[in-house]
Amino acid sequence: MKRHFTSKHESRDYIERVQQSCGIALGVPRSAQVELIEPEDDVRFLVVDGNYTFVELDGSLLPFVGSRELLAKLPSVYIDEGAVRFILKGADVMRPGISRHDDWGDKDRLVVVRDEEKGRGLAIGKALVPSAEMAAMSKGAVVRNLQHAGDRVWESYKKI
Repeated sequence: MKRHFTSKHESRDYIERVQQSCGIALGVPRSAQVELIEPEDDVRFLVVDGNYTFVELDGSLLPFVGSRELLAKLPSVYIDEGAVRFILKGADVMRPGISRHDDWGDKDRLVVVRDEEKGRGLAIGKALVPSAEMAAMSKGAVVRNLQHAGDRVWESYKKI
């Protein structure tokens, strides 16, 4: 396993890249450091300022579904208990399984998929439709599942 801290300049570049690609403001100081952790050749984790964990897959950066502090900065969609097992197998979020949602605005925004009962983050996905359009839908895919609890990235994180 490879593990190291980046230089100050590289850290600022990573933080800027993360904020742009995920559409969130982390609010970390300029002196914040980024730690790169590679438990496997094709999976890289970025830990920003010791609090926020991102995963780099195929050149794109995503919030890691196990990073609670980070998930709190993203809009959420809550699913009923009947949909949980499908989401944990990698299925996309379908409109009938949604019990409530935050306003995420336009499509292509990153969204946290949470279980309705306890509010736990189950997956990170990309909105396929704007939130206003989703509210009027009765069926169809709403959020593409990009990374979920129990997948290979989750298992790689356990090695850290």
